[in-house]
Amino acid sequence: MTEDSWKWWQSRRLRYNISLAATGWAAYGATLAIFMIDGRPMWRDWQGGLSMTLFLGVLFLVLMGVANVCYLIGPALEAWLKPADPGVLGKSAYALGLWGSVALPFAFPAINLALMIGNAR
Repeated sequence: MTEDSWKWWQSRRLRYNISLAATGWAAYGATLAIFMIDGRPMWRDWQGGLSMTLFLGVLFLVLMGVANVCYLIGPALEAWLKPADPGVLGKSAYALGLWGSVALPFAFPAINLALMIGNAR
């Protein structure tokens, strides 16, 4: 891996992490909305809400750590393939990884929505 490649990937890491954090909050909000629409709040009182939010927040931080380890696949792939034009591969790999990482947190609200719709029938 060249130093330029490493700098390129590192220069985008903050944007990647901000996108992940924003997505986590949006997915949490979507999950809350789904439960509220269904008439089943996720918790009965504020203590339950606080503990659930803290638990899910810590879990999401752990998952963000895993995502950052997976982020290293990009520069490793670039070093392994040694493309003629690393910019094209880097942009494509970054976009694929970012959109996959941003879509993944929405799996939980999507599953809950599917269950809610399935139970309504």
